[in-house]
Amino acid sequence: MTSGRKIDRRTVLKAGAAALGSSLTGLSWAQTAGDTLTMGVLSQQTGTFAYAGDLVLKGTQLALEERQGAILGKKINLLVRDDEGKPAVGVRRLTEAVSSDKLRYFLGNFSSAVGLAELEVARQEQVLQYAAGGSEDFTGSRCSPYTFQWSAHAYTALRATLEYVSKTLPDKKKIYTITADYAFGQSLLHYTQVAAKELGLQLVGNDNHPSGERQFTQYFTKALSTRPDIICLLTAGADAVTAVRQFNSFGVKNVQIVGPWTLEVEQLRELSPAMRSGMILGLNYYQDIDTPVNKSFVERYLKAYKNVPSYAAAYGYDATRTLLLAMDKAKSVEVAAVMKALEGMQFDSIFGPTTIDARTHQTVRPYYVVQCKAPDAMKNEFDLATIVAQGDKPQPPELNECKRTV
Repeated sequence: MTSGRKIDRRTVLKAGAAALGSSLTGLSWAQTAGDTLTMGVLSQQTGTFAYAGDLVLKGTQLALEERQGAILGKKINLLVRDDEGKPAVGVRRLTEAVSSDKLRYFLGNFSSAVGLAELEVARQEQVLQYAAGGSEDFTGSRCSPYTFQWSAHAYTALRATLEYVSKTLPDKKKIYTITADYAFGQSLLHYTQVAAKELGLQLVGNDNHPSGERQFTQYFTKALSTRPDIICLLTAGADAVTAVRQFNSFGVKNVQIVGPWTLEVEQLRELSPAMRSGMILGLNYYQDIDTPVNKSFVERYLKAYKNVPSYAAAYGYDATRTLLLAMDKAKSVEVAAVMKALEGMQFDSIFGPTTIDARTHQTVRPYYVVQCKAPDAMKNEFDLATIVAQGDKPQPPELNECKRTV
């Protein structure tokens, strides 16, 4: 009886995921194992970053639609699983998908902690992960043959953002950092220290905050006592929105807020135009990127969803598209062959000419710096910022801790 209930539940989950895939793409994908390739979006559908899971899925669906839901004669079966933003849940869902549904490729982790936990499962089960967390460990100390990283490296992000600040605000030298106290934030803090030293900027203090912090006034009070020129927010999501709102209550006009990897379009819309006006942000993606692949993507996304894509949707689309291009190159859907094709691959992505580092598996692509617009400068509801700079300087080799050899 117990065994029967497990089978029933698994069947329901599979049917539900297949139905979700069909309803979103308008495609009917075959379910016979020999005719299919099973890919997955394992992402947060509930909890703090619940919005991200849906957006990753939407981007993935558009990439699959471009191929009519098939690759090299095989229909693509897309699984959708909720990791709840919890490493243990992500590991369990991934393990189940591999054993029960023959999952071969997956993406979707918006949490570095979840993605790094899943990395170990991918290594053990020999399935391919295309990650998007902000931790350098994906391509550093915990690099794996089975994991590739789509997001820019933390060094690239910090160097691009602080280089723009240094060039445009040369009199602002003193930086106070407020940092999320988990892998993502600490990785950003490390490379803030590296980039600041390279650019001649001075770090005058730092506070770590826990995930889910709701009282940032204590950190801002301490930060302002050091008379900084810049407060650098090394946090993201709901925490970043709360921080910006509370900073605005101080009424400080002579301190520049900089967020190297802090607010995506979804969070910017939670702030009033006056609150976000003038902020300098680093972004993995912004809809105004001027490349043929991105223009086509934005047009199709806007038509399908009446909205512009942001980081999560762009990740779903571009990572899936890249995997399919690698399958074309390999003339195979076997993981080992696709991994080999990805290593060192050069191709046109939404970012333009793009490569993948053969040893670390880091996608080498630009990182963008934007400045948020004043309310009267916005042309429409989507016109939140202007791309003011981009950088693609890779992590210095001597700082990389990946022990893999090609």
